[in-house]
Amino acid sequence: MDILDKPVRRSRKISLTPMIDIVFLLLIFFMLINTIGSTQVLRFATPSGERKSTEKDFTLSPVFIRSDNSIQIDGKTLPVQALKPEMEKLKSRATEVTLMIVVEPGAKNQALIYVIEAARGAGLKNIAMKKLEDAQAILPSISDGGGQ
Repeated sequence: MDILDKPVRRSRKISLTPMIDIVFLLLIFFMLINTIGSTQVLRFATPSGERKSTEKDFTLSPVFIRSDNSIQIDGKTLPVQALKPEMEKLKSRATEVTLMIVVEPGAKNQALIYVIEAARGAGLKNIAMKKLEDAQAILPSISDGGGQ
């Protein structure tokens, strides 16, 4: 047998086209998931222990989020648009103001976010959150429903 009679063996090259197609499909999939599933994070610092105020001019201002998602400050039910001006009034009452957000069972998270954003926009830095049961021990005036 002669060398010229043997069939020429060609090496098979692997096509990268299907792999590139899959990579682009995965890239598009993850880009869509990332934009659809993006959430806004609301960060605030939580104290490590109980804090005592060093200011003599200190006030504790309760804000109530009711189970029907109404927001009450000083016994007045306020719309979301009026929260920031009301928070600015609260801030002007004393040198150090702690905003205590009292949340009733059944209230939605969005109402809480509105209150926190309004407090931050007004420049309030001390924010505490309490359930209604826990706040009754601190504020005896809310046992009647907080001015309802």
